Order: sequence, then structure tokens, then C-alpha cells
Amino acid sequence: MKAVWQLSLQLWRRMPVLVVLAGGLWIYGMGMLVWSVRGDQALAGIGMSLALFGGWFWHVGQGQLLRGLCRPESFLLPGFRRRLGELAIVDVALWVLLPALLAAVCGMPYVWLATTGLLLAAALGLASGTGRRAGVLIWLVVIAAGWMPQLAAKIAQAALHSPLTPVALLLAAVLILKLVLRPLLRIDDSEPDVSPLESTGLNRLQSPSMEGTPPRGAIGKRVNAWFDGMAQRAMEHALASYRRRPGARQRLALIRSLLLPHDNPPAIALRLVLVAAMVTLYFVVIQHRPHYNAAVIGAYAVLLSLSRFPQLGRGMLRMRPNLADLYLTLAPASRSDYQKTLVDALLLLVPVTALSALAYTALGIVLVHATEPGRMLLTAVIVAVAGSLVALAVHLIGPEGSLGRGLVNIVVVLGAMATYWGGYVLLGALGLGIGGALLALLTISFGFGVWFAAQREYQRRPPCFDAPLA
Repeated sequence: MKAVWQLSLQLWRRMPVLVVLAGGLWIYGMGMLVWSVRGDQALAGIGMSLALFGGWFWHVGQGQLLRGLCRPESFLLPGFRRRLGELAIVDVALWVLLPALLAAVCGMPYVWLATTGLLLAAALGLASGTGRRAGVLIWLVVIAAGWMPQLAAKIAQAALHSPLTPVALLLAAVLILKLVLRPLLRIDDSEPDVSPLESTGLNRLQSPSMEGTPPRGAIGKRVNAWFDGMAQRAMEHALASYRRRPGARQRLALIRSLLLPHDNPPAIALRLVLVAAMVTLYFVVIQHRPHYNAAVIGAYAVLLSLSRFPQLGRGMLRMRPNLADLYLTLAPASRSDYQKTLVDALLLLVPVTALSALAYTALGIVLVHATEPGRMLLTAVIVAVAGSLVALAVHLIGPEGSLGRGLVNIVVVLGAMATYWGGYVLLGALGLGIGGALLALLTISFGFGVWFAAQREYQRRPPCFDAPLA
């Protein structure tokens, strides 16, 4: 049981925020189920719903954890598969059987339906966490329900009273678990590693401790091949330019192509096209819902453009051993010069972020026929520039632990959202000219202040080439 206990602690050590959230939902749901023994069926339903959502969150984390655990070398450990099976038994008992038993004790109707629903939610959470295609099923169901809400309500009502629904949910959960677990338990050669600073957006939310090697789909492989081909051509062009005229500008361009392989103009354009296609599909799906605030599009655009910087913080930590080769190749006059070279190379992310926010906001304006496009565009661009400067600064010198980086990122994102809405109101009150100038003066000056302070701190620190411990 010691091995099972250690496996069960891995999620707490690596994703404590998710554990607290999912565990809180589970405890609160169990408490409501226990309290509903007196006969309050509505309270029992709420408790079961909380347990279901908590189970889904928990198993999203478990799926990401399995991606890191199920590596070819892990199966060389004695009894590794058996220990995973024992952990699965404990997991099912806590997240499926115990809530179902409490629901049966309190006399809740549709107990079998709730039990199989808990199992299906756990299976979908694992699928989402491992990155398998089965995780897309939940979004397809949500989109279909939003597209035809009346039909979805009729189907749900009929399924609620059908005796075959629990059987169908059980079979669906077993099928999803088979699709998820078979690749993880199969020993295959690992795919080639990618740059820790890649910006395709396909693996941006993975942390290094959660990465695994499930095979990518055909579409994912093709898209990654496009980005890799563009990065290779950009590298060759930068190298040829440096050989023709070895100057400081050409050297900086070459270093940028090394550190930021997917931030060349063709790759940026392809990324914008892919995001535009997904956003357009989403808006086509929700066009039947006229009740939304068009101004929120700018906030979403800023949020989407700033999602690059958490990957920067993780990637720079992972690249430490590789940066030793760059240090020896550059042979800088001082350690401060080397740190400054890295800082100047990464500063490219600021205009890239502003361009992305501008493009996403413009696309949203066209899709929703916004009535104040100038106000939205100006606010989004100013906030994106200031937010990217702050995000680049804090992720460059911020904490190394995953929990600290997560908290810093939450603060940056919430600050950017609050700044956007405050700037939007300011431009509406004072006009685009005066309001935009005042917003730019306040936010961009703050961003540059934070950036210059972080830059000095980063240059003061000695280069570190040790691999991160977590």
C-alpha cells in the first residue's frame, strides 16, 4: 500500500490548486448527501452534482499525471501495472461508489443513472487530461445542446426515464476508458522532443511534470510539421544572413530563431489563421444567442494573447542545460552581457502579443458586428502591450515552483482583465483621443517600469544551467 499511497500523493504535489478545488467540491457534495438523509431530495441532487463536477476536475488532473507516469522506463518498475490498478480501485471507490452509496441511503431516485454518470464524468476527465480525442466528446455534446436547446431538453427528459440510459452511460464510460488507457499502457518509442518555448498553442498548458508521450493525431502531426518547417526555414535564413554580414542585429535574429522557433512571420500568420478558424466556428455555433456583450471580445483577445507567457516561464527553466551551449558559443564578455542578450531576444514577444490581441479583437468585431470597433481595438492593443511587458517581466524573474508561477499568472491575468474593463470605460467617458492617451500613459508606463526593474534584476543574476528540480 505504500506505493499506492505515494502514487496518490503525486497529484497533490504537482497540482495542489486542482486538488484543493476538486477535494472541496467532493467534501461539500458528500456533506450535502449526508445531510439529505432526512429526506431532502433537492439537497441530494445538488450534492451529487457537486461530486460529479469534483470528479471531473480530479480526473482531468489524474489524466495529466498519468501522461507523466506512463513512460516506457516506468514499466520496468516491479509491479507498476498492478499498483496502477490498485490506485484505480481506490479512485473508483472514492469518486463513484461512495457517492452512489450515500445517494442510495438517502433514497435519491435514479441512483443507477447517477452512478453511471459519475463514472462517465471520471472517464471524460481522464480523456481530457490525457489529451485524447475522446475528450472532445464533452464539447461536442455541449455545442449540440447549445445549438438546439429545446431538442436537447426533450432528449434529456426521455433519457432520464429510460431504463436503458444507465447501461448506455456505462458502455460509453468503458469505451472511453479503453481509448484512453490502451495507449498509456502500451510501450512505444517516444516522439521527438519539441522546443520548450514553442508557441503553436497545441501544448501550451502542459507543465513539464505532466508531459507524456501519447501519439498525436494526424491533424496535430500535420500542423506541427507546418510549424517545424517554418521554424527550420527561418533558422536557415537567419544563419545565412549572419554569415553574409555578422553584425549585432543579425546575431540577435539568429538567437531569436533559436529561442523562439515559432515566432517568425509565417508561423505567426498560420497561428492567427488557426485561431481565427476555431473562433469563427464557435461564433457560428452561438449565433442563435443574441444576449452577449460585444465588448467582452477584447477582454478574451487579451486573455488569449497573454496565454503565451506561462509557457515562457516553464520553458526557460527547462532550457537551462541547453542554454549552456549557447553561452559557450556566444562567449560573452561578462555574464551580464549574456543575460542582456537573452532579454533582448525575448522582448520580441511584446509586439507579437500586441499583434495577436489586435487580430483577435478585429476578428471578433467582424463576427459580432460591434458598434464601437475603434474603442475596442485601441483598448485591447494598449492593454496587451502593457500586460505583455508585465507578464514577460514576472515570468522572467518569478518563482520557479509550479504553484508560485500559477499564482503569479492568475494575478497577471486578473490585472489585465481589470485594466481592460477600466480602460474601456475610460475611453467611453473621455473619448478615444484623451482617454486613449491617458490609458496608454498609465498602463504602458507601468509596464515599462516593471519591465526595466525585472530586466535589471535578471541581468544582475548569474546564469544558471542546472536542470530544474520540479
